[in-house]
Amino acid sequence: MRFRRGGALWAAAGVALASCGGPLSNGYSPSLQFPQAKGVRHAACYATPQQPKTVTATITFYGWPDNTPPGNKIAHPVVHRVASGDGTWCNPTTFATEPSNGAQFPYGVKIYVPFLRQYFVREDDCTPSGPKSGSGSNGCYKIWFDLWIGGNAKSDFKSVVACERSLTPNAKVQVVVNPAANLPVNLPGPLYRDAPPPYGTCYGKPGRPI
Repeated sequence: MRFRRGGALWAAAGVALASCGGPLSNGYSPSLQFPQAKGVRHAACYATPQQPKTVTATITFYGWPDNTPPGNKIAHPVVHRVASGDGTWCNPTTFATEPSNGAQFPYGVKIYVPFLRQYFVREDDCTPSGPKSGSGSNGCYKIWFDLWIGGNAKSDFKSVVACERSLTPNAKVQVVVNPAANLPVNLPGPLYRDAPPPYGTCYGKPGRPI
């Protein structure tokens, strides 16, 4: 979302590719790529240190229509070539935060959002350069996580944005940084899905336009 491409990738402390349940690395990798084919069972797992710390954060969402530019490109690919993921420990979904948060939440850091019961990984930057729509259209500041919601070129714009707004909490919420691997996962996959037409599904419920 609202990202600027370019700049150096965060220097990883070590490679973090292992089979699910295997040994953890001591850091994050800036170059891992998961296959993007739908329905593929990942043979590898993006493993990160399990050193849980709870922070209080603002949560918003972005998707294909309100990314900058519209689409699924991300500023700093870590696990994925493009914004994606299924919200599981092994394949966390892309999230963005402001560049100034890089020291606290580096590219590749994994978080767990309890109210969604899904895992996310930082692969993008959140800046105020995005379009004037979507739940995070004014950019991010302080501890703020902008979570990828999904969508594609054929998605109904208004339905994606409506899903973003319906899931955005009215207040700050608790988020776990460097979470354990065994936390519950609800509805693995994109938060917004195109089926069934015309408005898709928003976190398991029928989608609707704004």
